Amino acid sequence: MLYFPYFRGRQYDLLALKNIAQQHVLPANIIPIIEPVRDIRALPQTVAAFIDHDQPVVVIANPTVSDYALTQQKLHDWRPYQDNPNLIVGHVLTPTLIPDSLTAPAGHRTLLIARQYDELKAAHHAGWLAASDYLLVPPEARIRQLLNRPTVSLFDHAWFPEHDRSYADIVDGFFSDDWTLADFNNYVGFSDYTIGGGHYSEHGYPAKAVTLHLTYFRGKQLRIHRFVSTDRDDFRHPKEKFFQAVAKLAAWLPQQPAVTQTPAAQQLAAYHEQQHFPGLGVVKRLSLEHHLQLMAQYFKENFPVD
Repeated sequence: MLYFPYFRGRQYDLLALKNIAQQHVLPANIIPIIEPVRDIRALPQTVAAFIDHDQPVVVIANPTVSDYALTQQKLHDWRPYQDNPNLIVGHVLTPTLIPDSLTAPAGHRTLLIARQYDELKAAHHAGWLAASDYLLVPPEARIRQLLNRPTVSLFDHAWFPEHDRSYADIVDGFFSDDWTLADFNNYVGFSDYTIGGGHYSEHGYPAKAVTLHLTYFRGKQLRIHRFVSTDRDDFRHPKEKFFQAVAKLAAWLPQQPAVTQTPAAQQLAAYHEQQHFPGLGVVKRLSLEHHLQLMAQYFKENFPVD
């Protein structure tokens, strides 16, 4: 079983991945995907951390969100590392994709992401798909009927409240059990956008509440718990709202199994005792690190690498 957690290359996403690489907690069958969105130093530093610790990572060569792909002169380029076999070059299937780019040198792997059925069907009939080692596709019946090769399902499990709703409406809920259906649907693995979701916004959106997101397992089901600040009336006082939310987390975490009490989750809970506000970017980083630490332990126990 393979897991490809999908990240957009924002600053704190990359810092979470860099820390995880340095901790060397990921088994070989958990391979993060980075779609670059900004020309920042953290991008090559994160790729270097995976290379230096002999762990595989995917970087999308033709990112389709933000204007990163349009920047001709990259100040912080990841491509100097592409000769290392642990760097898997990924591509998003688009009408402008050149088939030759899907072919990798001997000993290197490639990954192809197909988000649209029509484009996938055209590439299938043209014979392009055989060149990629991993093919990520939406979990749709018509796609499974089209292809006769093992694939990886890609699905966005994150939920974002709309209009007058908030995370306080659903503080606990189902997140994923994609691995339980993988064999049945002939998938060799699964991919998702973790807790960050697949939607990309260059600047983000302000929120009246501060919400901390932690994934956890109940049996074979991955769930998500949301710790929402009590104050949700306006956009002010994020520090005070963080303390309201983290107090709920600090009360909840000790009641959970040891596997849920990851180092990242414990660090988040410690901010309640310390009464320290690290900033929402650090909170996001630790929530992502927790998810990867949790999934790493689950995979080591249930899908060990030979």
